[in-house]
Amino acid sequence: MKNLFTTFFLAAFLLLSQTESLGQTSDGIIHPYLQVILLSASDNEMINVYATFKEQYSLKELQQETVFLSKKERQKEVVRILKNFSNQHQQNVRGYLENAKQQSLVSKIDVLWAANTIVFSAVPSVIYNLAKNFNEIAEIRFDPIYDGNQLIDPIDQQQESSSDDVLALQPGLTLINVPAVWAAGDSGQGVLVGNLDDGCDWRHPDLVHNIWNNLGEDANGNGVTIVWNGSSWVFDPGDLNGIDDDGNGYIDDVIGWDFWNNDNNVYYSSSSHGTSTSGIVCGDGTNGTQTGVAPRAKILALRPNGESQYWLAQQYAIDKGVDVITSSLSYKWYFNPQPNYPMFRQMTDVELAAGVVHTNSTSNDGNNLGSAPIPFNISAPGNSPSPWIHPDQTLTGGLSSVIGVGNVNASTDLIVSSSPYGPATWEEIKTNHPSYPYVMPVVYQDYPYETVSGSIGLIKPDISAPGNGTTSTVNGTGYGSFSGTSGATPHAGGTAALLLSVNPNLTPADVSMILQTTSVEKGASGKDNRYGAGRIDAYAAYLLALSMIPVELTSFSASADQNSVILSWSTATETNNAGFSVERKTPVDERWIEIGFVPGFGTTTEVRNYSYTDVNLLSGLYSYRLKQIDYDGSVEYSNDVFCRNWTT
Repeated sequence: MKNLFTTFFLAAFLLLSQTESLGQTSDGIIHPYLQVILLSASDNEMINVYATFKEQYSLKELQQETVFLSKKERQKEVVRILKNFSNQHQQNVRGYLENAKQQSLVSKIDVLWAANTIVFSAVPSVIYNLAKNFNEIAEIRFDPIYDGNQLIDPIDQQQESSSDDVLALQPGLTLINVPAVWAAGDSGQGVLVGNLDDGCDWRHPDLVHNIWNNLGEDANGNGVTIVWNGSSWVFDPGDLNGIDDDGNGYIDDVIGWDFWNNDNNVYYSSSSHGTSTSGIVCGDGTNGTQTGVAPRAKILALRPNGESQYWLAQQYAIDKGVDVITSSLSYKWYFNPQPNYPMFRQMTDVELAAGVVHTNSTSNDGNNLGSAPIPFNISAPGNSPSPWIHPDQTLTGGLSSVIGVGNVNASTDLIVSSSPYGPATWEEIKTNHPSYPYVMPVVYQDYPYETVSGSIGLIKPDISAPGNGTTSTVNGTGYGSFSGTSGATPHAGGTAALLLSVNPNLTPADVSMILQTTSVEKGASGKDNRYGAGRIDAYAAYLLALSMIPVELTSFSASADQNSVILSWSTATETNNAGFSVERKTPVDERWIEIGFVPGFGTTTEVRNYSYTDVNLLSGLYSYRLKQIDYDGSVEYSNDVFCRNWTT
């Protein structure tokens, strides 16, 4: 009966849609900018829009519901909560849109569950009908597509003919002391970085071995989604089955997704920008030049353009379990329409709740104060608050996931004139700029600058890194010069990967605090609106991250022995270590169950070896982890290990 009623209900709305007009829509549901577009649109014209729903999940609610979970469990739980929440509130609208799509009145539908929003293209009658008849919708807004050259943040980019023409070690790495981190054994291993950019030549010899493989789409079960066919790297033909195997809404997304063209090919032949940012994060030097800060990290390449595509890419990265998001795309004050700052802030809230730290470029508009005046010289989302509040930020408000990055020259270590000026602002922008198209939620009016006399706003950028004078990978097999906050940002993102490799339990606040407090002082004393807290020092940051590990776990393995599994682990140092709770789960029961406890050695700098045997097991695949417990009750979780036991 319910399905019959729903079908009738939706069909009736489709009939009504033919008679809707702008004057019949509910007041305030259709955004004014979209109203103007609708007035001049033809009846059959597809218009890109997104509908936000009244019910929203707050950062505080997400944090309260996940506070006692380990970092990776928290990320999964945030995804589960928000997916279920959007399913609960979007059912009727999704049903209507799917029916309209069958009648060619809607051309695409994407669920942005991270912000309880639906992104779609529709004819005007559908938009009018949604506004009038679906009370759960808060607002329908126009979804612009931008000139890709305005989104990226390099000053210039020049390809060089061969690797012989460039240094073996690109200058940005030496400036921030990356080789010292490698010498200590940390090159980003075990860390997944989501790179939101204009594409990536994933076949580049320096990148291909660090490209993330989506094993959820590994249809033939061979453990990879890209293969060497004898002459080039290709998507594994056995995985390209035209099926959304991992159920995330994207078919055959074997290494990532191009949201601009809505396909699985993240390569963009017309620009090397995203190839260069990927190279600075994790290029491994295979073809002769070491470009990457974290050459053993993995990169998940995502290609957005418009705002909703950027948000969908953020959502995709969170869903796939990235540890870091980095992006050298940004949305400027002078765009038409201007950036939806509140939605960018909301999406960075979700990243923070999920435990994902995000480094972002901040524009190259330091010499463009006419079109991008202070406090809007810092572009979005780099204008969102840092996960950690620096002591010099005496005006304190909310947090987000974002570390905004300024640009110093790799040769001179001085700020480049085009690097943008802070502060940023979070206030009711319409008060002083009535044409700004979005109302700022009260919760985000926490860093005023123009509306409160004498207020300092939000100090930005947060840190600086080498951009100008750097070298990175370009499309094909070679290298080229790179610059701008586009070049600076992946240096910061790669450094975040180094920190999370040595200490996986660091929170976004930890990463932000470490990067800011270990930066080399530049410019005005303390944190300022040109350099931020200073220019990053990867080795100093690494040492601080290492010192924050209560127990330095050097190995953890599992091996089967008939109907038992033997767990073995070793520590290099321990501080106030009460011991280890041993936990297990199975594919049948996804809950972690404590199966034993092994006492620790308190505080020691000697190598300690531990073991635990899990007995009387049935045949099957088992997952194990260690919950290290300090004397004060604080806990840290190890990475998971897996073992298949065969009972004889």
